[in-house]
Amino acid sequence: MTASKATREQLRRHNRQLMLHAVYSGLADNRAALAQETGLAKPTVSDLIGELIDEGLLIEVGRGQSTDSGGKRPTLLQFVPDARQVIGISLDVDRVRGVLCNMAGRIIAQHHANLLDIEGHPVIDIVQHVINGLIAQLDAPLLCIGIGVPGIVENSVGVVRYAPQFGWQNLPLADILTDCFHVPVYVANKAEMAAMGQFAFGMPNDSRSPVVVLLNSTIEIGMVLGGAIYHNGGDISSLHISRHMGQHSETGRLETFLSWPYLKRRAELLRQEHPDTTLPITGLTFMHMQYAALHGDVAAQTLVEEITDILAQVFSWIIAMLRPDHISLAGGIVDLGETVLNRIMDKAESLVQPELVQSVKFSLAEPYELSALGAVAEALQNELGLVR
Repeated sequence: MTASKATREQLRRHNRQLMLHAVYSGLADNRAALAQETGLAKPTVSDLIGELIDEGLLIEVGRGQSTDSGGKRPTLLQFVPDARQVIGISLDVDRVRGVLCNMAGRIIAQHHANLLDIEGHPVIDIVQHVINGLIAQLDAPLLCIGIGVPGIVENSVGVVRYAPQFGWQNLPLADILTDCFHVPVYVANKAEMAAMGQFAFGMPNDSRSPVVVLLNSTIEIGMVLGGAIYHNGGDISSLHISRHMGQHSETGRLETFLSWPYLKRRAELLRQEHPDTTLPITGLTFMHMQYAALHGDVAAQTLVEEITDILAQVFSWIIAMLRPDHISLAGGIVDLGETVLNRIMDKAESLVQPELVQSVKFSLAEPYELSALGAVAEALQNELGLVR
């Protein structure tokens, strides 16, 4: 492959992103510091800063301190997070969630719509409906849109290669929505977006390699490695695992043992073994499981232990292969609470070197809009280079 030379416009865009990121992240707050931080010539810095000020992305906020050698006090620069707004969308099998944010990730408005077993092109219509609902609440120009989709996504071109939940295959979703809304649209896997959301807006800045395990209609992982989103994660539902149940063991796909239909069937079998269980016959949720298990319900405790056995295997694989510094559990399963997370950690120590597990921080990623926030972060990174 022959490398192509960057065009003048591409270089200018790159240099703009360098300076915006430096001011946004606090690396530099004046023109001289920006020249030193980015390695760009002072005239180039002055020209681009003037452009960014004219666009309202930066403002001048007074004078800084002069250097020890004296000289003119520098004019301080500040990023304006409310100058533009960004829409983030997250799709799941039963719902489309959307958030409208400023460029610092502050949620201004939310909108959602149910899918109710809809697939094919009507799903796009509902996504457009959610976006229109958020556009109606704009109070600054719309910069761009980010979309998180379960399944296989080629993020570099915004094409959903395979999303069986919606009957999508080789769908150019970014192009479809760009033609509709006339702003840049960025599409990626929703678990990857959840990891990006955690990295950008949901955890301390000292975490450079977080992983999110997202359990909803599918089981997916998203990764940020060394501060960069890794776009080859996604759905791991088809992985085969073995599990022990009393005197026998079972082998099957990960999605088989963690899917909601399976968990409901398993709860029914346990209800037959333990008729005094408080697990409801209809409308079962993870919250029911947690409450019953905490109050000594044997059926609920057994079900929760089986879930943690499987997730401990997943966590141990991730720790052994990727060496993350933080793992977050996301999706509806977070309703099982911190106690379950601690059980997963304890069991993972029996599957991989305990020292490796102990070097990782663990958390529940509770906001349901996490993937939508990650879509905001992904869009900001692609459009302005702010999240790194």
